This record gives sequence, C-alpha cells and structure tokens, in this order.
Amino acid sequence: MNAGKSTLMNRITRQETSIVDQTPGTTADTKIALMELHEIGPCKIFDTAGIDEKGELGDKKRLKTFSNLKECDLAILVVDSFTNNLDWECILCKKAAEYGILPLLVYNVKSNTAQQVAEQVGAHAEKVQNYLVQGLEDCAAKNKNYDPAEFRQLPLLVTDLDDQNVAMHLVIHFLQQNAKRVKAFMPCALPQKYLSSNAAIFLNIPMDAETPSMRLLRPQALVQEEAIRHWATTISYRMDLAAARGNDSSAKEKERLRFRKALDTTLAAADQDAPKIMITDSQALDIVHPWTLDDNGQPLIDITTFSICMMHRQSGAQLPLFAQGMQAYTALAQPKSTPPRILMAEACNHNRITDICNDIGLVQIPEMINKHITTQKPQIDHTFGREFPNLEQGLNSYDLIIHCGACMIDHQKVRARISDAAEAKVPITNYGLLMAYAYHGPDALYRVLDPWQHEHA
Repeated sequence: MNAGKSTLMNRITRQETSIVDQTPGTTADTKIALMELHEIGPCKIFDTAGIDEKGELGDKKRLKTFSNLKECDLAILVVDSFTNNLDWECILCKKAAEYGILPLLVYNVKSNTAQQVAEQVGAHAEKVQNYLVQGLEDCAAKNKNYDPAEFRQLPLLVTDLDDQNVAMHLVIHFLQQNAKRVKAFMPCALPQKYLSSNAAIFLNIPMDAETPSMRLLRPQALVQEEAIRHWATTISYRMDLAAARGNDSSAKEKERLRFRKALDTTLAAADQDAPKIMITDSQALDIVHPWTLDDNGQPLIDITTFSICMMHRQSGAQLPLFAQGMQAYTALAQPKSTPPRILMAEACNHNRITDICNDIGLVQIPEMINKHITTQKPQIDHTFGREFPNLEQGLNSYDLIIHCGACMIDHQKVRARISDAAEAKVPITNYGLLMAYAYHGPDALYRVLDPWQHEHA
C-alpha cells in the first residue's frame, strides 16, 4: 500500500490526475485517464486501489482491481524499496499472466531512501523481480495471446517517482518499449473475403425514433469505412420497415421493388464470381432473409448483421463461442426445475423511447424469448453501459447471456466479459444471432454465420 501507483499515474499524465497522500488506502476507487502516448496511440490508464488492505472494504477494492486488470494490455506493478511481503504482488502478476496481460515492474526508490547505497537498492529490486517472475510462464500457458516464453522475464524500471522530471521521461520510455510487445488481436469487422477491390457490399440501414441525427451508428460507420478503405464498392440503403411489415399490400410491394432495385445494383456492381454481401440491421432480418432468396429458395447474396460484425471484431474473432451460445438458447425451451434466468447485456446507455419505438433490447428480444420459452416464464434481467455483474455479484446464476454488438465499450472490456462468463460457466450469445434464429429458425442462423466460416476454420 502507498507504493506510488497514484504518483506514477500523475507522472504519465503530467498533471494531478490522482490524489497523492501518505495516508494508506487513499485511492479508494479506480481513477481512469484517457490520453495519447507517442509511439503507442490512444491509451486508457487505470490507477487502482491497493490490493493488500484488510477487511470488507479491502475485499471490495481488491475485486475491483482484479476486474480492471482484465481490461488491460499491460499491467504496471509498483513496488517500493520498503516492500518485503510480496504475496499480493505475486498473485497480481500471476493473474495478469493467466489473462494474457504483460506485467511490468516499477521499483519506486522513495526519496527518503536516498541514503541507501545504490547497489543495495539495485540488489533488492532484482530480488523482487526474480521472486515475482516465478511461475509466470506456467500461468501464461492458460491463455492463447502469447507464447509462455514471453513471461520468463519481468521488465523492470528502477526510479524515484518523486523526482518528477526524471521519472516522467523514464516511465514514458518504459511504457513505449513494452507496448511494442502487446499482441492485442483486433480482427476486421468484415470477413476478409469481402475486403477487396472487386467486392460489393450492400449496407441495409433502417432508421427509427432512436436513431441519432447527423451520424451513423458506430457499427454502420465502422463497416462502411473498413469496406471503402479496402477499395470495396458499397451501397447504402434505408429500408422502410413499417411499409415492409405493414398490412398495406401496395406499400409493401412498392418497398420490395425499391429494395430489389438497390440489390440488383449491388449484384451488378461486381463481377459474377466476385464476393458480395449484405450487412443488415439485425431487426430487419425478418424482411431481408426472404427478400434475398430466389424463386428456388436459394440466396441471391450472402448476408450477416452489423451486430455480428461488431462482436466478431470486439471479441477477437470468438464468434464460434457465441454460436455455441445459441445451442444453449434453443435448449431453454425444454422444461426446467426453475424458470430460466437470462441476462440482456447492452453496451449502449442512451435513453430508450419504448412508447414510440420497439427497442431491440427492452422490447423485441424479450418478446422473442417469451415466445421461445413457453413452459415457464423466464426471468430477464438487463444491464446497460459499462455495468456487468461478476461472479461475486451472481453472474453464475444465469442460464444465458445475450450481448449486443458492444460498439460502445472497448474490446478489452468485451473480452473481460467473455472471460467472466467462461469462469462462471454461463454460455453467451449475440443479438444478431438470436434474432436470425427467432425470425426464421436454423436456416437464417446458418446463413448469417456462413460468411464467417473461413475466418474461424
């Protein structure tokens, strides 16, 4: 405790981002700073509470720190020259290795130890380093991000964090050097097959009362930018879902013909054998699936959804895990001794306009679930924004997690949630996959997954 974590945060940000005081336990909750570091790029920096505090409050701080750890690529462990008991530091290093996070060691030579001989300080720092590195290679074998050999050494920086100018430059350089080792796999949002100059991509973008003005939603903008950056031809279309679903047969046919004209333009925009795909809003699959089949029931174009594209990217290409979650969803239709508990996890935190708009998370998917599970009334809980329960908060009491495309949280948080779900042994699936199945059964589900088969072979 009071090793100098908050001082380190202030050295990196070059301002009083965190409160620094000699009182043990000053940092009661995580402080987050966003900044740009040259040679690294945009960074999110967490200043966490110490993990060696006793009592109920200490337990809460420790759980929060471990939760923050899962969201990181690098973990900087600060140890000062008075530290002798390294039990908690050892646990933290091993957890980082298990999660596939590179641990770094900053040995803080506090100003009041200046009288110590430099050789003694160096010897103690190396002793700490050698102790903490033990067992990291074995722990790292549990994750797939790195070769366990990457954890045979624990990078060490020895400095006096109270020496503002010197420490600031040393710490930044230390981060820059080790950030080069980070292997955060970030796949494209679109399957590689469709990222070429001969590909044609149809973007089906319905708009409703919850659609923001002056911009596209992040998955829509990201997919379009990615396609254009790879020289693919894109066509954007706003589907009139009210007309397509309405009882006015004339209006429905007019919308179908307008849609088909845009689709034919897409099909003609590329060579016959060139890759072509439609990315649609998940809630439009009830219309898109049948309207993109020929007279023999064969697909005119490949299709998937923005939600699926986004989750593929954010999860680090773990889409097969979400497909497996659909098996758990179909099984929920069978009678159980207790009603199924389902967690709807939506990263967006905008206000819902359910009186004039059928919100996907609050209205549409819950209705689909209740139609699917008829033997018992399922309990459906919702979590929004950055809130997500952990094991201690009862995550393992759920039978299934249904997650949105996660466009409003970073990929580290998404992968932390996947890790938490795996630890709690709770299957997880995605909005787009569930809606495809709910609208048109296995055929539509297989169809939205088919474009990804070579990505996960």
